[in-house]
Amino acid sequence: MAKILLIDDDAPTLMLVQTLLQGHNYTVVCASSGNAGVEMAVSDEMFDLIITDLSMTGVSGWDVVRAIRAHPAGTEIPILALSAYTSAQDRDEAFEAGCSAYENKPINQGRLLEKIATLLKS
Repeated sequence: MAKILLIDDDAPTLMLVQTLLQGHNYTVVCASSGNAGVEMAVSDEMFDLIITDLSMTGVSGWDVVRAIRAHPAGTEIPILALSAYTSAQDRDEAFEAGCSAYENKPINQGRLLEKIATLLKS
């Protein structure tokens, strides 16, 4: 069973995505801030995938991804940006920061699950 770190400072979104993923037999660990997410991502706990929001209070999702990628433990793990930002520039910046994939909010559950499955296979 894949273990996913979910980072989002919006409690309803965190609960929605967590419930969706757990319903598809993923183990989900949640972080309700960018700083907490980075700490968890680079800890000794192993994750198969990280999903992060880009717009968070304090540390942005872009900075979260950069911090994770800068740490030896975070160089290989796939990171999926899940964001309400929909412009091509926002998407490009997410990939430049180190994201492996990008999905827009509002969440399309089928498309999100498909992207997760693809990232976990890679």
